[in-house]
Amino acid sequence: MNKIVLWGIAIIVIVGGLYFFLYSKPSPALAPNTIITPETTMVQKIATSNPNTLINTIAAKTYTVSIINFSFNPSTLNINKGDTVVWTNNDGAPHQVIGDGISGQVMGKGESFSKTFNESGTVNYHCSIHPSMKGIITIK
Repeated sequence: MNKIVLWGIAIIVIVGGLYFFLYSKPSPALAPNTIITPETTMVQKIATSNPNTLINTIAAKTYTVSIINFSFNPSTLNINKGDTVVWTNNDGAPHQVIGDGISGQVMGKGESFSKTFNESGTVNYHCSIHPSMKGIITIK
């Protein structure tokens, strides 16, 4: 009698294990190696081409440059690809931001011009009306 009970239990365990193995589906999950950190709003993934490389995708930001007293404030910015810079003229005189890949319109007091930077590098710019006004943006 004990042999029959043991064989019955063994058959139930084997059938149950096969059923679980064949018919259970993994729950949907994030892609492998994806870490979400809400504190920094950053998604980090290990690059598939080089497992030792960490790629950070950071939410795009907007930076403001104030044009006041015939100068750009701040005159230098360090930003990331995908970030936007907005220049606002707070002077009484008109200004126009131009430079490497930048061609803004002439702005009167209170007017703004914006540009999103999608390429890495250094961008030098100035005011076309007042060439002594200069600025630099470094894009990572």
